[in-house]
Amino acid sequence: MISVISKLQSVNQNQRKIHFRDLTGLGNAARIYKDAFDIYYQISVYQPNVTVKLSIEKELLKLEKKLYPWVINGPMHSSAIEALFNSSGRGIVITTGSKYALVAKHTITMLRLIKSTLPIEIMYCGADDLGTNEFKMLSMLPNVRVVDMRSVLGLKRCEKGWENKPFAVLASRFNQVILIDADALFFQPPEVLFEIPRYKETGTLLFRDRTLPFGTYGRGQNLVNMLMDIAKPFKNQLLYSENRLMRHMTSDEIDSGVVVWNKSKAMPAILLTCLLNSAPFKNHIYSNSWGDKETYWLAHEALRIPFSVASDNGGAIGQLIHSDGADMVCGGLYHADDMDRPLWFNGGIGSRIPAKELGITQVQHWAIERTGANVKWEIATEPFCLHGKLDSPLGVNYSHIGKLTPNELNLARNMTELWVELFQL
Repeated sequence: MISVISKLQSVNQNQRKIHFRDLTGLGNAARIYKDAFDIYYQISVYQPNVTVKLSIEKELLKLEKKLYPWVINGPMHSSAIEALFNSSGRGIVITTGSKYALVAKHTITMLRLIKSTLPIEIMYCGADDLGTNEFKMLSMLPNVRVVDMRSVLGLKRCEKGWENKPFAVLASRFNQVILIDADALFFQPPEVLFEIPRYKETGTLLFRDRTLPFGTYGRGQNLVNMLMDIAKPFKNQLLYSENRLMRHMTSDEIDSGVVVWNKSKAMPAILLTCLLNSAPFKNHIYSNSWGDKETYWLAHEALRIPFSVASDNGGAIGQLIHSDGADMVCGGLYHADDMDRPLWFNGGIGSRIPAKELGITQVQHWAIERTGANVKWEIATEPFCLHGKLDSPLGVNYSHIGKLTPNELNLARNMTELWVELFQL
């Protein structure tokens, strides 16, 4: 512990700010905080020795205020560890502003239709983000609490994009959180995610993005470089060793439409993810990858905090198209469960703002792939389409196309009918 305190003191005495491109330096500082946090947590929970606790507390909180100031500077908790101890239960967290408030209403209504009973927190940042009318509309939904993140966190300025997502988890009262995009739709109650064995073991569950050729949109190598920098001590022994990125099989690795976190096991990673989605670091991250998606993985690898990743790569759900003797499914990004049954997808059903022409996606078929081999996507126009073979055996080295069951088709019709009801002008 003396060594950890010495490292804390050293980094606290350094007045130089970490440059936003210096992910190696950031990773080093974050690991010092994580090591101290772990010791402080263990002392607080299992060995309540006041003298020992105070010996590390001062320097730990000084570094937290320097690296991750949002909880300490907020009106509710004095530190991240206090926020952790005050969190409890399980729930769903969604971020939205006025623009996509109707989308969030659709998602929540469908969650209740499939018998999800989890409490839901909708997070926003300031009146400029979520207007009064939208606030009232969402507050009227059953078992939903609408929260201005500034009532919990000390945020210097409000953002309105992807960057709010990890902060929403940090601000949440829940100890175990399912963070979902406002347009993520489920075929099964999200509660099933908490029961996945690898989530129970690690306390974190992430989902994979589509397998797109390395270099697509100019992405891939820069993400590799960022990963190697922020997780430099572990670059040859990554936790997620089966990732496609390091084998140059894809340009994007992780999708953040759904993220499951147990704060008791992952709090330092949550804090680092927030920092990676904060200026000035987010400017570097976002210019070399797509939004917040890869930051969850980067944070866990940097701190070597265990996490799990779903077994399927991002697929497609929507309409089956026959073209030039080939089959493909066009629609939203799709994920199946471990039994290859539909679990969730994002992107919604059609136009996410009220319109006369909604461009409704006919949700009837799905396509999945698990190996990253022989994958062909059509991405020139939206929705994206994944080529595959209809009713082919699962586990083969190409994409498999299947059809929704009658019950799943009925649920998809309910999704569509509600979408039309909410968005049709």
